[in-house]
Amino acid sequence: MLRVISYSKKMSTFVSQVNRITGKMEWCFRDDDYDFKQEIARSSYADMLHDTERNQLYYAGLKVAVAKKRAAGEPVRVLDIGTGTGLLSMMAASLGADSVHACEAFTPMADCAKKIIAENGFAAQIKVIPKRSTDLVIGEDLPERANILVTEVFDTELIGEGAIGTYTHALRELLVKDCIVVPSVGNMYIQLVSSKLVRRWNQLDDLDIDGKTTVTSPLAMKRCGGAPALHDLQLDQLPLEKFTRLTPPKRVFRFDFTGVTPLLEDETSIVTMEMEGSGPVDGIFMWWDLEMDPNAEIILSCAPNWAHPTPRNMQWRDHWMQAIYYPYTHLTVARGEMVKVICKHDEYSLWFDVAKDKENCPEDRPICTCGAHITYSRSRLGMLSDPDRRQTFLQIIKKNIKQDSNVLCISNGSLLPLMVAAGQGTGLVYALETHPMCARVMRDFIAHNNLQDRVTLIDKQVEDVTEADITDKVDVVLGEPIFQTAQLPWDNICFWYLARALDPYLAPRAAILPGNMRLYAVPVEYEHLWKIRADVGICEGFNLQQFDNIIQLNSESVDETVEPHPLWEYPCTASGPGAMLLNVDMTRALADAQDVEETVALSLLRSEPCNGVALWAEFDFGDGHVISTGPREPIRTGHKITWDYYTRQGVHLLYNSRRINCLQSGDDNCHITVSVKFVPQKGDISFKFSPSWS
Repeated sequence: MLRVISYSKKMSTFVSQVNRITGKMEWCFRDDDYDFKQEIARSSYADMLHDTERNQLYYAGLKVAVAKKRAAGEPVRVLDIGTGTGLLSMMAASLGADSVHACEAFTPMADCAKKIIAENGFAAQIKVIPKRSTDLVIGEDLPERANILVTEVFDTELIGEGAIGTYTHALRELLVKDCIVVPSVGNMYIQLVSSKLVRRWNQLDDLDIDGKTTVTSPLAMKRCGGAPALHDLQLDQLPLEKFTRLTPPKRVFRFDFTGVTPLLEDETSIVTMEMEGSGPVDGIFMWWDLEMDPNAEIILSCAPNWAHPTPRNMQWRDHWMQAIYYPYTHLTVARGEMVKVICKHDEYSLWFDVAKDKENCPEDRPICTCGAHITYSRSRLGMLSDPDRRQTFLQIIKKNIKQDSNVLCISNGSLLPLMVAAGQGTGLVYALETHPMCARVMRDFIAHNNLQDRVTLIDKQVEDVTEADITDKVDVVLGEPIFQTAQLPWDNICFWYLARALDPYLAPRAAILPGNMRLYAVPVEYEHLWKIRADVGICEGFNLQQFDNIIQLNSESVDETVEPHPLWEYPCTASGPGAMLLNVDMTRALADAQDVEETVALSLLRSEPCNGVALWAEFDFGDGHVISTGPREPIRTGHKITWDYYTRQGVHLLYNSRRINCLQSGDDNCHITVSVKFVPQKGDISFKFSPSWS
């Protein structure tokens, strides 16, 4: 998205970037250290330091390790790899370790750790080394090998941050043979499921147009297993009625971080599972747990609630979620049937498949061969198959497109041109595709459905379109609208800019659909999401204020006021009624559009706490046909909001995620003032949030 060139001025760099609203490239100045500041701002690893269970179980695991070495009469020498804030090192020091060496390759964080360690009184016990662990040298960085290793180098896939290589090197080069490592073991579990919703995130359903005509996916896409990458998400938020568990959970990998059993960079595990349900195997759920001590008495589990050992006392996490993997083999199973599950990993990633016998087990890691799975996001694939959304568009087409209408479809990777062309109309259908990969996929769809004579694919940027591309005047301009560059729902107003750039090719009274975009906001209490921006302060008795300061300082420079999140995964409760902030008429000429500034006071119910605002957009096609990126049901104050599964909403978190309760504050007029400014000629929408209690 950014391309840096050599021209500099006043410690700034001239860069080009895509304006997500206009779709055009723009030039702007950015501080030379912008990317550096952004890296620091994101180094909070979301809610990791707010993960109380993680912190406490690491503390407990270290306590066991230190006690074992003390009982053996050994001096306690601890190595902390990837220390971050220095939290785990300070835990070790507070437990009586004789020496602690902490390495941290990210220099700003290493400097921050030194300050935190000094402020907490451990400067004499802990040495911070600003290096990667693989660069450490015994006799230079460490006086001798350590006998306890503590590290947190895990991600949702467990091994995706290089845990195998990190442990293997440390065991070989930096630790004594009888060392204790915290954690000691990682166990990985899977569960097979059948689910229409899960399947839609990986494969497109056939599209029934009128009971007679069907739009189908190219054979290459039907036979393609999808991208060989995890789909990480908060499985706890997936409604239980949306999937059927075909098997109980089963452990498929055991990663021994102690070195007793070597860690393999390439490993295959073929397990046989008995089906307790029937249906197609649409997805493979995965999660893991950690044994924090040598006796496996302290367990840190990342299982979803239905498989968790203590479901009533679960820790919310955003840094370690669960994941879905999609099998490459399309297999339907019956209750009681025995099925082979092929589980593989390399040094950094995992993949899975299913088969009814060992002979059919694939050996090589499959890749996406159709192009769609590496072009579309999981949510976009699901959106394209969503039956409610499809039905709405079919009604829009039936209502607005006549038999001889010439139609111009503007979106990225949309099925709308196929839906229009597959009908009985005689008009021309043009499909403007500004994204090259989407154009490739759409070309395959058009050919597979034999619509080459009905659909003209315009694989160009809008400024390059000529009369040779659009040969007849367009009667209807139609969009979902969805664009690959969009991050926030209202970024898809890019449709307006593209449509109006083609005014010379439109009939005098051409219909623009959607005709309006409305922007909404509602005050909410985020159940857990606030943790990603909240100060840490005191963590397990250690003062981490220096960390808060450095994150806040850099976040102020690079963070947006509103950021995108899929709120169906991050529950929130309405603290008051929602309100419309902005209404943009996209049927008007862009040249006539004036700047708009609107201010709305979002009232808060006195009994309801609040720590942020949620925002979304609706696109109005007329006659009651609306495509919403927001709630799926009417908002009720004091109740959880049910959000769209396929889009991300806008999230504003109150400064330091302060939680206000109007009843407690004594304010009878508690509200959040939201000001929005839209500058159409620049393609800029900005927000300002002002709580009444600030």
